[in-house]
Amino acid sequence: MHANAAPSPGSFSTGADDRDPGLVVLTSTTNSDKPGFSGPGTNLANLFNLNGVTNRSSKENELWATWLVGAAIAGTNVHTTLTVAEVADLNHNGIFDDAPDVVKDVNHDGRIDAKDLKAMGVASNIVTVPFRINGAPA
Repeated sequence: MHANAAPSPGSFSTGADDRDPGLVVLTSTTNSDKPGFSGPGTNLANLFNLNGVTNRSSKENELWATWLVGAAIAGTNVHTTLTVAEVADLNHNGIFDDAPDVVKDVNHDGRIDAKDLKAMGVASNIVTVPFRINGAPA
């Protein structure tokens, strides 16, 4: 589909990002009706094709990631929550490359969210943004 076709290099699939393998991106309404999608725990990070590092300082870096939306993978005409974080170095190899393809409901509360990421271990702030996905055609 978009794989390695300018301006969208990368493998373009669900799961850990091939350029930032520690990144986790979740939506609370991700579908499970397409191959590779496991519902709200699906790590959407590798669907982001345009990545960059900005605002670098000795204490933090800001990452920007953008995707080209090709399907309603998080539903239409719904309220959803986007949750993003960088997973900690869980295997202690010195690299932030431990993002799972699917985040589990670690605390067993029926939701996969920031609490699960915190319990798993993160190396960044966890950003959660609620928003509405419009259902009207363009």
